Amino acid sequence: MQLELHHLRNLRAVATAGSLNRAAEQLKLPQPALSRQLRRLEDLFGGPLFDRHHCGVRPTALGRVVLHHAAEILDDCAAIHDDIARHRDRQAGTIRLGWTASSVADLLLDELRRRFPGTAIEVTVAESTRQVTNQVLTGEIDVALVHELTGMSCPRPAELGVQHIIDERPHIMISSSHPLAQRPAITVPELRDERWIAVSGSDNCIAFLHRVCRPFGFTPEIVHHLPPYGPHEDVVRHDGSVAMTQGWGPSAEGTTRRPLAGLPWVSRHLLMYRPDGFWAQQVPHFARAVAEAHQARIDAGVQH
Repeated sequence: MQLELHHLRNLRAVATAGSLNRAAEQLKLPQPALSRQLRRLEDLFGGPLFDRHHCGVRPTALGRVVLHHAAEILDDCAAIHDDIARHRDRQAGTIRLGWTASSVADLLLDELRRRFPGTAIEVTVAESTRQVTNQVLTGEIDVALVHELTGMSCPRPAELGVQHIIDERPHIMISSSHPLAQRPAITVPELRDERWIAVSGSDNCIAFLHRVCRPFGFTPEIVHHLPPYGPHEDVVRHDGSVAMTQGWGPSAEGTTRRPLAGLPWVSRHLLMYRPDGFWAQQVPHFARAVAEAHQARIDAGVQH
């Protein structure tokens, strides 16, 4: 027999009631079943836990030792439940978000402020998709905004839920004065002689840039290595270099973004979360609202 918490609760009920019959009634158990359980516990602990007498039962010396420890264990468990309840109350007042670099992060923040105006928002920016995914797994954050190219999909732990937001074509950021800036879309071969900005970091962005260009017979000339949140627009405007981006987004003055045609991959935005998390039921609403806001921004042609 393996000792479980409900056994300790039943022992405490017997001691408090002073009678197997009264304890069984309180526990809503048949009295014979409670008696059998008590005998198995006495076998487990190696001696009688209660003395039987005509008025009921009272703990033996061994029983008092067991009941003392049972009380401490049950009190600790009650404290754990209280702490969890307080933790959930705090969660209800705060949502912890994480991402690496995402062109729809501002839309997610706008949706949260609109939908939950009294909720605090805590943002953690991770160095890689793997890091932000681990932060969801360990409970450091509630929801992760993840971007991937379908040719280089991120690992998706089975313990996490995944909610799709949007798929879109990768874009190229170029100077507004570039000859290709007026084209509705640009192909990779047309960028063969350009100077490129590569995004440094742990998500193999440089390797992917080479992977994009290789089928078209050239190696990109990388002249700048910038972090995900680096001054990409400033560099493009300064020297006319080009940068591959996740998708459509508002363009800074002096720059523009155009879709990259002919690629076999799409740029995908996802939300990752724990299915048992406090905010899990809200995640589909977040994803739908962000997708709608993104489309509205495209339709409006917003420019900074």
